Amino acid sequence: MDIKVLKVAKDSNINAVSVAALEEVVNSGICHLDAMGVSANYVLVKALILIVGTLESNEFQCNLRPYYVNVPVDGTNDERPIKTAIRWTIMAKR
Repeated sequence: MDIKVLKVAKDSNINAVSVAALEEVVNSGICHLDAMGVSANYVLVKALILIVGTLESNEFQCNLRPYYVNVPVDGTNDERPIKTAIRWTIMAKR
């Protein structure tokens, strides 16, 4: 099973993130959401609030799990092409 990873940026639309994650969770039961940086994580937390509220109002049981992941970063002149992001895993079932 291939779990879809959605990347959230600081300028991501909260509603678009919520809709994309909800579609994936409802269809496959699980989804990863990655965010790197304070602003991106703020956007992600707001989207998670919408996602969980929508899932619970549609009688889904959901679990959230945050953890750190190392993500390769392209196009940087930095010495470290790998940075740490926070990944939230959403699992839902009826």
